Amino acid sequence: MSVQTTLYQRLFHRDLFLQTLNHQTRSAINRRHFSNRICCIVITVLAFYIGWNISITPFHFFGTKIDPAEELAYRHALNRSSPILQNTQICSLDEVDLLFVIISTGGHFLERQAIRETWGSMPDLFDVHSQRLFVIGYQQHSGFYRDLVNEASHEHDLLYLTVGDHSTTMKELHAYRWLETHCSKVQYVFKTEDDLFVNSPLLHELVRELKTKPNDTERRNLHGASLDIMFHIQTTTTVDKFLFGWAYQAGRPERNNTGSPYRVSFDEYPKELYPRYCSGFGYFMNYKTRNVLTSEGFKDQYPFRFADIYITGILPERLNFVCEIFPFTYYQGSTDDCIQIITKNRINETSTAPLLICSTGRHVGKNAYTDYYKLWSELRQSYADKIQPKSV
Repeated sequence: MSVQTTLYQRLFHRDLFLQTLNHQTRSAINRRHFSNRICCIVITVLAFYIGWNISITPFHFFGTKIDPAEELAYRHALNRSSPILQNTQICSLDEVDLLFVIISTGGHFLERQAIRETWGSMPDLFDVHSQRLFVIGYQQHSGFYRDLVNEASHEHDLLYLTVGDHSTTMKELHAYRWLETHCSKVQYVFKTEDDLFVNSPLLHELVRELKTKPNDTERRNLHGASLDIMFHIQTTTTVDKFLFGWAYQAGRPERNNTGSPYRVSFDEYPKELYPRYCSGFGYFMNYKTRNVLTSEGFKDQYPFRFADIYITGILPERLNFVCEIFPFTYYQGSTDDCIQIITKNRINETSTAPLLICSTGRHVGKNAYTDYYKLWSELRQSYADKIQPKSV
């Protein structure tokens, strides 16, 4: 075979190889273009779907529920320096003698409803009119906003604030500031929490006594408990120092356990001991004391995060008074034990002071919503000859 023939054959095979290669390359490019077009179509459809969902309903993003209505209401409330939800008429429809300020949180509807149907169900007892106010802080994207709007429109007892729900101190201070405007004439406030059971008839009796012959300050008793110190403070120039609860003596802050939620740094609280303060279970004050504590509390840019220590200990210490000891008792334990105490008080088998407040199973995270109803059923028997409660 000649050299020329061999050369032609090589050129022919080279051209054939290049044609095959070009065909494969063009096919790959065409497939890539087709895939890109499919991707563009899918992305466009997804973008349209997401945009459409945003426009009509809340949506989930990385497990977070975003409600545009909630965001809008929150921004408007900030601009107006007002709560997100409120009932400004709560203290203007009737003369209110006693207001229950109940610290709650957005997801605690069952706790609130249990209170409404038990110890918070009787606003008119012993010629004393009371109201309840549940205080809730803001939780971004909590998913509770629409439920809270519906609840507030039906119950008229919610105060939904713009301050963070985790900050119990700020929730309490802002609630008291709101009361200065909308409930300024309410004489007495009892602060408590939604996982506790309060002997509300006893508090109505107490307010009745404080309103009856207020200048008669000696040998004043209620169910065997002396009220003398209450009458004394109420009728003297120290009337703005009327604060009662279950007092703890000075204790040391938790400094060492870094994993404890109760650990307090020296930057947060530089002193070696807390001042005497009252249990967060509940404390009772008049409106003048409430106002001076609120005014003093808003002087701090970063108030101490434990509300009971701050409201009833740190602030009174600055103002040169202390939280006095309540003449009634409280119990932190099982519901069955609390029922036994109520029963013994009713049949006069104990000489202890009347029981004002008990913890429920919700206080320790149990699904024990029936505790409120069990306690209320027992308590109603104690007052069966004095009141005619609504059926629960």
